[in-house]
Amino acid sequence: MYFSLIKNLGPSWLAQRVWFKVEKKLGLLEKRMPKQSWVSLSSAIITSSADLWRRKAPALPISLFAREDLAPLCEGYAIATGHSPVAEARGLAQGKIRIFNNRFFDLGFPLNWNRNVLSGRRLESTAHWSKITDAGSDDIKGVWEASRFSWVFPLVRAWIIEGSDSYPETFWKLFEDWMEKNPPNQGPQWMCGQEASMRLMAVAYALQAFRSHPTTTDKRIVLTTQLAEATANRINGHLSYAISQSNNHGISEAVGLFTAGVLWPNCTQAGEWRAKGIETLLPQIESLVNADGGFSQHSTNYHRLFLHLMIWTEVVLRSEEQTFPQVTLKKIRAATMFLGDLLDDEGNVPRYGADDGACLFPLTGSSHEDFRPVINTAQILFLGSRLSTGPWDEEALLLCGPISTTSVDCSNKDFIDKPISGVSVFRNQLGSLFFRNPTQFRHRPSHADQLHVSLKWGNEWVAEDLGTFSYNSKLAGADGSNANQHNVVTINNQNPMRRFSRFLWLPWTKCHRVLKPNQIRAAHTGYPNYSCERAIQKFPQGFIIIDKIKGKTNAEISLRWNGRSKLALEQLSIVCSAESKEDWQTANEKTGEGWYSASYGVREASWVRTITTRALSVIFVTAIGCSVKLENNELWVDGKKTLI
Repeated sequence: MYFSLIKNLGPSWLAQRVWFKVEKKLGLLEKRMPKQSWVSLSSAIITSSADLWRRKAPALPISLFAREDLAPLCEGYAIATGHSPVAEARGLAQGKIRIFNNRFFDLGFPLNWNRNVLSGRRLESTAHWSKITDAGSDDIKGVWEASRFSWVFPLVRAWIIEGSDSYPETFWKLFEDWMEKNPPNQGPQWMCGQEASMRLMAVAYALQAFRSHPTTTDKRIVLTTQLAEATANRINGHLSYAISQSNNHGISEAVGLFTAGVLWPNCTQAGEWRAKGIETLLPQIESLVNADGGFSQHSTNYHRLFLHLMIWTEVVLRSEEQTFPQVTLKKIRAATMFLGDLLDDEGNVPRYGADDGACLFPLTGSSHEDFRPVINTAQILFLGSRLSTGPWDEEALLLCGPISTTSVDCSNKDFIDKPISGVSVFRNQLGSLFFRNPTQFRHRPSHADQLHVSLKWGNEWVAEDLGTFSYNSKLAGADGSNANQHNVVTINNQNPMRRFSRFLWLPWTKCHRVLKPNQIRAAHTGYPNYSCERAIQKFPQGFIIIDKIKGKTNAEISLRWNGRSKLALEQLSIVCSAESKEDWQTANEKTGEGWYSASYGVREASWVRTITTRALSVIFVTAIGCSVKLENNELWVDGKKTLI
């Protein structure tokens, strides 16, 4: 297993992990980034700091608008989505915040920063962040959620609509309280450099939005400067570790460092932070974005996060009259088109991989499942085009300002294939089929989802990836990453890879694939002594999925289809070449099957339909929109013989 670890991730990755543990044990992290008080930071004693910031800080688009001009537009968007940022902002003043871009949780006012919104328990600690573990019984994300400052964005939107001084004042009161309760490098809110970076971006946005408002006093500007300095020092002190993860963490932290350097020029190290931030960001983009536009984390949710980080960086660069280099823009454009190609008419994309509902800039009334806001904004900035007009335009307006583009037809392509990233989509007039078939893993896989299929029929997901409940829970299958939580064939109820740690599978089982008109075949050998092949065929009236399993010994072979609705799953016609039994499960606590998470931290009963046989080799055929018959290993689709 360790040989596989080094083979896939390299010796430098392992060395980084070992060194991190050594640093923690010897107290080197605490020595390099000591606990401090806010007044001890250098910028706090620069009396001209606020004046310097007002004169030198670049202006983002949100600070250049006349609020009165934006108000009718934002009010119209709110009416169109049926979501009122005013109601949400008023709720915040009573301590109710939206968590994981979905539901609300009451933290009191001022917010109880260290209360876990998932368990309700407080994490009491004044220790240095390096001495606090996130591997306890509670999911640490619940402690971090309020301190990500996502609540900033409905406050800004509410202020735009109503103009009430109460909204910027609510921001400043909560910000001041957070600063008082969370001194630098002390307590859980400093554990994660990515969380610190996202918090700084939210504060930067609010500061720009309220830049000319009377509540934005010199003293408060100095407080934000102190946060920028403490955050930049926190990022800078451990950036190499974040980059070694080859995912959103390194990118987020590089963007955070860059943000501190550009938007707080009154900090003495601003130039160094800006330079290091962009210098470490650009090679990560080149490395972590595939040529076909796929992002390293094998997840539509984290792909959105990546695009939001790129959008923010480009907006900040443009405030300096700069832009990304052309070679970097090529990768970002590919990433924009990748997610845009997956978009359907309802604004949904097929969910795959880890999903905590992250939406860095919730600047519309759309649900977190609607990807039109981020795709539209990215298209405007990086492609010079946009989706058809809709309430998703609000994000682009409030982040980028008015940019002239051409409107494009958002018609869905009949076939999409991203071979490097292992994503294919078939569409016809009746539905769509999403297929995971990674031919290689340049970066660690998120889920054991090789050969997974999601099916949308009409406007309903019939079978799909059922989401992520928690990254750290004692409940079986809480992270939704096991093969039995995907629509695949399993052998003896095992995974095609072994779980090495919470976020690491080994070895990285890849697929071999063959592409033909209206069909694709992919196979893997993740199960010793067995080959698993899945073929997808598209017909005008529907889709068929053919699974061929060949082994050297008898085994329990199971085909699973997971979905929110039993009635929807019953639309699938399934036949098997061997004697088999069919089983339905819902809300199985022991195996973790039969659960659906629409949002992180929430789960509800769903259904899994399982066809099981014990055999050496077997063929399963699943169809929707077609009738199928399997006789003597010959397949008939709507009465016509079809090659298997």
